[in-house]
Amino acid sequence: MANNNSVSTPQTLSCLSPSQCTTDFSEQLALPIPSEQNWLNLFPVAVQRINHFLKLPMPLLFLNAQYWQTAKSIVTACNTSKNPLLALQDYDQERLFGRINSLNKEHVSTVPGEIFNYKDGILMLHISPLLVNPRLWFLLKTFLLTEQIPKSAAVNSDKLHSALPDSFSEKLKTKIILVANRYQLDELTQIDPDFSQINSLFTELTSDIKSTPDNIKSLQKYIHSLVAKNALASLSNDAFKVLLEQLARQCEHQHKLLFSPQFMESLLAYAHLLYVQDTNTQGFIDATHIEQALALQHKAQSNAQNFSDQALVEQQLKIQLQGEMIGQINGLSVVELMGYPTEFGEIFRISASDMMGDGEIIDVERKVELAGNIHAKSTLIVQGYLNHFFTHVANFPFSCNVVFEQSYQESDGDSASLAILLAVTSCYAQKPIAQNLFVTGALDQHGNVLAIGGINQKIESITRLFSLGLLSEPVTVLMPKANEINLILSKETLNLISTQKIKVYAIQHSLEAFPYAMSHSFEAVLEMINKRILFLHKEDDDEPPSFVTKCLNLLR
Repeated sequence: MANNNSVSTPQTLSCLSPSQCTTDFSEQLALPIPSEQNWLNLFPVAVQRINHFLKLPMPLLFLNAQYWQTAKSIVTACNTSKNPLLALQDYDQERLFGRINSLNKEHVSTVPGEIFNYKDGILMLHISPLLVNPRLWFLLKTFLLTEQIPKSAAVNSDKLHSALPDSFSEKLKTKIILVANRYQLDELTQIDPDFSQINSLFTELTSDIKSTPDNIKSLQKYIHSLVAKNALASLSNDAFKVLLEQLARQCEHQHKLLFSPQFMESLLAYAHLLYVQDTNTQGFIDATHIEQALALQHKAQSNAQNFSDQALVEQQLKIQLQGEMIGQINGLSVVELMGYPTEFGEIFRISASDMMGDGEIIDVERKVELAGNIHAKSTLIVQGYLNHFFTHVANFPFSCNVVFEQSYQESDGDSASLAILLAVTSCYAQKPIAQNLFVTGALDQHGNVLAIGGINQKIESITRLFSLGLLSEPVTVLMPKANEINLILSKETLNLISTQKIKVYAIQHSLEAFPYAMSHSFEAVLEMINKRILFLHKEDDDEPPSFVTKCLNLLR
């Protein structure tokens, strides 16, 4: 309890302003783009490494990249000597090593593979086909070690009765760039623990870039090249601003931007289509065209979110948004669906009910195997942190059931830890929690509130409650202070924050949450729990002797 003196109160915490809940690129976009600006400056280490590889005799470069198109764009731009370059995301044994067609013993025809076709150039390969077909990897490994196509590599080579064509004895200098992420490289290690014996280089290619003024200018230069390449209309400064905000939102970071050629190209093409259809166009793609494209893309994949909203409107999912309740609180989660990547925020209820026990928090989700190991760990952390304050009690008399109400599928994560702590202490103290409160945040065993994922989707799920007519009065959101830098909220949410309909408080310690949840400090809530414990112990002391005890007393 030594750190209790540093606990903030509602008077010392101020709710976040709209400017703290997003990022603004207006100042950077107002600066001119230097004519010598090169977008490759976004990736100085990777570009240097790729350039060295192209000049060194090493046959293989491992390029650790999340996005294929990003890697392809950078390698293509680095190939200033214009060596023949082919990028293959999908290929097989025949495509790489060729095919032998034996018409008869005297006549043999060959269809060379790309390794032979690019013997003076570069083959850029995605690693996935090699992991699906490990034999293909070992054939490629043999080529990299010997600089010759393996005799058994070409399709139908095992059926050939005559000598192999001369191309199979020729020394080839084909350079291979293998694009993979770390999980795929680990899988390759399982297939071939000795793959590192190949003379190779390795470099990482991050998909997130820092949003410095220089990087923004470099990114603008790249976007201009995409516009020219695809014959699209030019972008206004407002359109650039919306696009950069969306790239920052994809990273969930106010000071980072996603570099994904595929994402940018598809969004710009969609915005260009809307620009062409706009009869009031000003001659360039404007912010409204980008926003319309994003809205249409979201609408096209929002069925699951609509079903969730409909269930709330029809009261099939029970939530309470006003008044006070003991042991019940509104949590915030992110729903991630399999298949096409779709995720959205959702409100859910956490309820706790106490019983006579020994301080155990019974995690019902874990008991019925509807929660993963991280969730189970977070519940035990909450239990240990709370029980720490009752070491003076010989026998803590309460236990608690914790349930994620109307949860019918497996969930995992620790972002509900703070909400569970509040629900359990409310139950033990018999002190109600305000129901216009929404809480998210992980905890360590000292009560510090830790960062969580999906903070934007979680807060925006509250915005949907306003648009659905389920909320009209102001509400409070408690979130980790560490996630403040991840806030890039939608315009609708920022409007609600500016009008104080949504009040967002960023907290660092769990003790800061109690005045908002129960209108009492944590010390006061502990005192309420201690009074209940003393009352129960007093009842035990005052209980009249049982019949058996009376009989034993008579025999003494």
